[in-house]
Amino acid sequence: MKHTTLGLACLLFAACGGGSPSNSNSNSNPTPTVTVPGAPTGVTATAANASASVTFTAPASNGGASITGYTASCTGGGATRTATGTASPLSVTSLTNGTAYVCTVTAANSAGTGAASTSATVTPTAGNSGSFTLTSTAGIEGATMAADYTCDGTGSSPQLTWSNPPAGTTEFAVLMTTLPGDGTTKWNWVMSGIPAATRSLAKDSFGLGTPGVGSDGPFVGYQPPCSQGPGAKVYTFTVYALSGSPTPSTTPATGAALTTAMSGLTLGTATLNLSFSRATTPTGSTTACGYVRSAIAASAGASVSCDATYAYVSSNSIATHTMMDGITATNLQIPVQQNFLGANGWKIPLAPAIAASTTAAVDGPIGIAVNGVMIFNPCKQGGCANGDTKVLGELDVCNGHAGRADDYHYHAAPTCLMATKAANYWDTHPLGWALDGFAIFGYNNADGTVATRDSSCGGNTTAVSNAPAGYSYHVTDASPYVLACFRGTPSPDLAGQGGKYSPFRQPPVTPFKVSNMTLTTASDGYSVLQFTSGISFTTTETGTDSYANTAGTYRVRYKQLTGSALSTQLALTANSNKSACWSFQFTDGNASTTQPAISYCR
Repeated sequence: MKHTTLGLACLLFAACGGGSPSNSNSNSNPTPTVTVPGAPTGVTATAANASASVTFTAPASNGGASITGYTASCTGGGATRTATGTASPLSVTSLTNGTAYVCTVTAANSAGTGAASTSATVTPTAGNSGSFTLTSTAGIEGATMAADYTCDGTGSSPQLTWSNPPAGTTEFAVLMTTLPGDGTTKWNWVMSGIPAATRSLAKDSFGLGTPGVGSDGPFVGYQPPCSQGPGAKVYTFTVYALSGSPTPSTTPATGAALTTAMSGLTLGTATLNLSFSRATTPTGSTTACGYVRSAIAASAGASVSCDATYAYVSSNSIATHTMMDGITATNLQIPVQQNFLGANGWKIPLAPAIAASTTAAVDGPIGIAVNGVMIFNPCKQGGCANGDTKVLGELDVCNGHAGRADDYHYHAAPTCLMATKAANYWDTHPLGWALDGFAIFGYNNADGTVATRDSSCGGNTTAVSNAPAGYSYHVTDASPYVLACFRGTPSPDLAGQGGKYSPFRQPPVTPFKVSNMTLTTASDGYSVLQFTSGISFTTTETGTDSYANTAGTYRVRYKQLTGSALSTQLALTANSNKSACWSFQFTDGNASTTQPAISYCR
């Protein structure tokens, strides 16, 4: 079964061979030489429980180009742990208490990574003294928060680091709150179930806890501030050290429900206050941004932030409707959450225009549906010469399937999503957005007539509602189903799509025919992909092993890890710098094990 985009050398015709040719430089001035930056200075390392906070000063020389990031590395006990970020401090986690570590910091720019700093030593300890404190690279106490963390930027969740939690802490929770004009508490970030060994959340954190829903729901996850009132608003980040696991009265948890559930479990709290004041005419208040935001407003699967150039659509690319049912040709990939959050969200141009020439769309994602699920072209990985996924039986009853990053996406009209509204609703409301910024509508024009499709990309210039003028795409039941090419200029995400996906395992089997495929949830919380094969087939877990399976019914069971089970996996050297893990089990129709259980992390 099809793919998804992998971090391969060539994922996409446009990305591999369609780049813009270099222009000759008629300027007589020589191009400045860029070298790697110098070594950071003033490095210190402060011990915490199973972690260290590494502070440093930027190098004296940036090499002639802006520094793009820093990496702190701490080596001890035969293992190296690292942390990356754009500013000091960096929190290196998953360290072993009582073990001495030597920590250094490097800086990187467009030319590469520079030399390591002088070293600092640190020995983490569970009994580390000091008060329970919270810091962030987003700013010190009382500082102004950058627009990047609001709906007027990428909508990224801030990096957080805490230290010295109270003894007996078994897990953490995070709340971000503010007091708007009416004086009632508003929640922007609700997160629980963070493992006890954790001492930081990265920017656009993924997989380390259980996200809840903020006051601006229904999106489950970080909801960037989008205050409409005048003046600065103060946003309070609070980390709760808990003695047990709270059981909120709502699922997903609201801020109020989680606060109540934690009342008898809280051992201590650490807080940080940052402020933000929106401009008189906020970047994210444009009509173009409003189109995308309105289309996605009713979805629990996505949220939208905008700067002056792009709408950033954040999602986990998991549908709430049936997935995987009815597939008849498969490579046994399964749908799990993806990290399309904040700065890693999908960029939709806010000022689309018909380009002088079209851009090919022969492999990979072409847009995003209003429920946050990606839309792909109809072809298998490598192009349409390898076949049409729908014709080959690789799509489920909703025209989607899981690809090689175990991501769920559509390859044709998202029929189950469309079934949630009256058929004519999609004549005037976008069901998705192409990566060139033009909207994707249903089968008809706004007046109800069957949409015409031009001979270039399969869209038309008929007037539309709730979307940019100039061009629009319409789904059909004939290949290429959505669009044949991009009539506008695609966002950088088309060429950079491989960097957004993080496959955690080899394709488990060469695609083969199956029947009766379903995806359900068992009483123990495991998702269960069940199917029947009429032939023998061979599977692999690592790419170097193999397991023979005779004809019959089989189940792939998987569940995202949390708490101590997650901490155990993340402590392994092989999972350094990863944040989310899944447990897999394999059985036949009689619940007998067919191959060893295994965990995969990304």
